[in-house]
Amino acid sequence: QILVRRMHDGPASSLSNFILQAEIVERYFEVDAERAGEELHALKRSATATFLAVKDFIFDLRPMMLDDLGVVPTLRRYVESVEEKYGIEVTLTVAGVVHRLAGHVEVTLFRAVQELLNNARVHGNATVVDVQINMDGDEIKIVVEDNGGGFNVHDALSEESARGTIGLPSLRDRIAMLDGELAIESTLGRGTRAEFIIPVEADSGLLVT
Repeated sequence: QILVRRMHDGPASSLSNFILQAEIVERYFEVDAERAGEELHALKRSATATFLAVKDFIFDLRPMMLDDLGVVPTLRRYVESVEEKYGIEVTLTVAGVVHRLAGHVEVTLFRAVQELLNNARVHGNATVVDVQINMDGDEIKIVVEDNGGGFNVHDALSEESARGTIGLPSLRDRIAMLDGELAIESTLGRGTRAEFIIPVEADSGLLVT
């Protein structure tokens, strides 16, 4: 439902506006070439903005570089994009030997960090976020800490909150499906610390450089 709403309010709505703008340009070309040129420039700006929005939308669905390069390089790029777009200071620290993981595990890890960063930005109004990834041994541990406004963890993880959403309750369930555990500590006005640990096996021992 959330993806459908994003598509409807974003690219689909923009494409509808393109048709209207194109019709305006056609009318002005017959009576006012200068005004038609101005409208055409406006249409070009709108098309550029929509193109960038579609790229972000596709990246959010499933980044292609996740399959090509793995979860750590993809998260580095994602963190950079969050900093560039929203002005949030995000630090990503990686410890251990970085290697490829099974595809479904990498997707879950990416989605988990994405969800936690989004919560920190949108709901916590955080300005600083610290992401730590540890790939030592036969498990991967990720910690996401922010300086946001915090929240009531019990309420956020309740069944009522889970209905119709893809937030923290769903995240907890996806991690549990990989035999992992999610722990969240949060205090109103003092930020949030989320930690999850997932047992993993390297994908054919392929290292990421």
